Amino acid sequence: MFCCLKSCLNGVLPAQSVHITKTSNPVQLDSSHMGHEVVIIKNGTRACGTGGVLANAPLVQSKSYFEVKLQQSGHWSIGLATQQTDLNQSVGGKDRESWCLNSNHLVLHGGDVIYRLDASKAAGVPNGGQNSPGHITTTPPGTVSVDLGPVSAPAFPAPGSASGTDGGLPQEGDTIGVAYDHVELNFYLNGKNLNVPVLNVRGTVHPCLFVDDGAILDIVLDSFAYGPPPGFERILVEQSLL
Repeated sequence: MFCCLKSCLNGVLPAQSVHITKTSNPVQLDSSHMGHEVVIIKNGTRACGTGGVLANAPLVQSKSYFEVKLQQSGHWSIGLATQQTDLNQSVGGKDRESWCLNSNHLVLHGGDVIYRLDASKAAGVPNGGQNSPGHITTTPPGTVSVDLGPVSAPAFPAPGSASGTDGGLPQEGDTIGVAYDHVELNFYLNGKNLNVPVLNVRGTVHPCLFVDDGAILDIVLDSFAYGPPPGFERILVEQSLL
């Protein structure tokens, strides 16, 4: 934990003390809804340690968008969750209250693989489908195959979509965009749609981050690196919607 905290604070705060100032943006990571071993710093925008954390604002507007910078690799999950999700898990999407893209390139909900890498060449794992159950242990972290496929969904990356720094797969230094319009949850890699839409997101959901194994994530709530898709905007608190 000490090593992770040291990495988290590197270049952000003096070594002698941890002084947190209030951010001008009212939306930030919520210290009252996080796992016991999660560390939040950088004015409520950086998460490290082990476990999950929610943002303090639910997604109540019609079309909302935020970004997450992958500051340091490790095991991570990015997506949406209700306040009922288990934030002491180190992986998002393992329960019915969270929907997450994970560092092992699986999109999970309720422990089921909604989208998964075709790891047949790397690990002998068949493709999963929209209703195909799976477990995060079936595809080891670090798989570099780029074919992702529910049978009825586009391959990952789809033709004409993201071509990231490592064949379209998220890695350290990349930015993951998250767009939600109460119909679909979509993920973007460095501004390009990954074409892995998640349907049937239910309940009052918040942005969520999960970290483990040295991962450091920064949530970006305005001044985006790539900007929201047309019609989407930064997360608004309920008072600003009136």
